[in-house]
Amino acid sequence: MQSLYRYFLYRHHIDIASSSLLHQLSKQWERPSHPHITEEEHKIVSEIKQKTANYNRNNITRTAAYLAFFERHPEVHWAFLAHIVSRNGGWNMTDLKGSVIPRLLPAEHIHPLFLFLERANALIFHDAYPQLLLYEKSKQKKKPLFHLLASFSVSSFMKPFWEYFFETKNSPVITVALIINEQQYIQKRVMENKFFQTHVLSTIPFIAEQWLGFNDVLIPYQAGPHIRLAGTTVRDFADVHHRIHIGKSLYSILFFQHRLAKRAYQFASQHAHTGSRADFWPQLFSAEKADPFRIYSPRLETVWPNISHPFSDRRDWFTDKTIIKMMETIPVMKEEDITANYMRNIQTLNAAVKAVQ
Repeated sequence: MQSLYRYFLYRHHIDIASSSLLHQLSKQWERPSHPHITEEEHKIVSEIKQKTANYNRNNITRTAAYLAFFERHPEVHWAFLAHIVSRNGGWNMTDLKGSVIPRLLPAEHIHPLFLFLERANALIFHDAYPQLLLYEKSKQKKKPLFHLLASFSVSSFMKPFWEYFFETKNSPVITVALIINEQQYIQKRVMENKFFQTHVLSTIPFIAEQWLGFNDVLIPYQAGPHIRLAGTTVRDFADVHHRIHIGKSLYSILFFQHRLAKRAYQFASQHAHTGSRADFWPQLFSAEKADPFRIYSPRLETVWPNISHPFSDRRDWFTDKTIIKMMETIPVMKEEDITANYMRNIQTLNAAVKAVQ
């Protein structure tokens, strides 16, 4: 592993799929598929839909479901990546009710920002978790069941990649396919939604939050007795290609850095996600509002209600096949500890709060 790691450092990107492989897989998109679904398969679809709805109650249940799936199927790297990103979504949600952000933003911006984060989190889970469970069921049955993806309105983009993964267990290819799919899936449903464009994406607070590190995506990991942070910052959340690049970069950091995945998993398995940043830095954050010495970072379920989401939009985002070029590589990311950078962001926010007061 160490020699492989050094090899990666001399490259700008890691090749994960050749043009010939992608061309071969793309031929499946040209074949119309209208399979007959058996009574047993109808039951599988119904069971998966029920499980997905049960775990899609809020950010806490979604985040736990991703981790539990990864523990059952560690070859599906995306599940652990999704767990880490979903943790960050929960922290961002509770920041809106903590002791810092509400003093910097007008009250009328708080709820739209929560809805923005919650809607994206719920939509990705609604689309991705049935895919994960269908893979699990395919393993149990020892045969691919990915013709059933259409029953969950999953994009036609995903079927050949799941079938390829079922045969090869090529983790990077299915991970990048899922990264592309999920970011494209939320583009029209969230990023181009008129309400969110008006009340979130076009507002000065959203820009300020990005600048202040609100969109730092943190990967906490165990470093001896301490929790340190790896990760990166999302600079342009509205741009789908930037989000895909960030997803690939996080995957590179998490799974292609020496021992980081193991240490990040050690943190995740030992610290249940509550939405409070006290999960990773209890010395700085507290889930209790009355604590006068630490920054208030509440547990999510104490400050935000469960939201019932509609999932009526069944459009397939996959209309431009040039997107497949993004499957070929992931960037090589230099190992970087951002603990000090994140601490500076916290200090900046606290200074801003004192200035306002």
